[in-house]
Amino acid sequence: MDDYLWRDKSAPVSALRAILKEHFLPFDRVAIIGGMVRDLARAGKRGFKSDVDLVVDAPVEDVKKLAIDLNATPNRFGGYCYKTSRWKIDFWALRTTWAYTEGHASLDKIEDVTHCTFFDWDSVIYDLKRRHIVCCDDYLERIKGKTIEVCLRPTPSVNGNLLRAVRRIILWDLEPGPLLHAFIDENLTDHNFQEIAKLDRTVYTWPLIAKFECAERLRRHVCTPERRAELGTEYARQLSLPGFSRKHVVA
Repeated sequence: MDDYLWRDKSAPVSALRAILKEHFLPFDRVAIIGGMVRDLARAGKRGFKSDVDLVVDAPVEDVKKLAIDLNATPNRFGGYCYKTSRWKIDFWALRTTWAYTEGHASLDKIEDVTHCTFFDWDSVIYDLKRRHIVCCDDYLERIKGKTIEVCLRPTPSVNGNLLRAVRRIILWDLEPGPLLHAFIDENLTDHNFQEIAKLDRTVYTWPLIAKFECAERLRRHVCTPERRAELGTEYARQLSLPGFSRKHVVA
């Protein structure tokens, strides 16, 4: 994380560094959560393809003022979305974290936000000013073990996390833990299948759900390692084709 954020001289990372220094580092506590940290842990710099999520431990009004200054747009989970030509950055005040406002978790300090993510692989933050990682002691072992699990079950986006779960399991060749397996079994219905297939086509460059005829076949595929590996190989082949965009391939 240090090398990527503070020493990488590529134009995109230099632009991100400038944004962080100008707009976010003036806050005392601000951290990158989930995506970037997870992807660097999972596959190094080449594995990072997602947007940047920031949580700011500051008064709600101060974060709102920053959003106004940046002309950032509110999102449906109490935060803001700031877009540049190179980056999409979602940020929110610590006390507007959905799990906290809905009473599912307590938040006394920025480190506590690691208990508020749906996936355990996303339960990691990088403190920007102190330049250190906060996660559970066995975080890297979980990544290496290739089993993904639920951290906090309540979620404001069942279909969104259902789609993320299916895509991550298939594309990263993972095993769902018991809680995630139960979540998929409970929510991957024929009705939801159509909804997540539509969401898949809307959000991602390379849709997956349309390859399956029904929820039952998708559930079987997610739970069968050999079938997941087969589709993962096809995904890797697609990435190598000229002109294929990696943007928003995975969430």
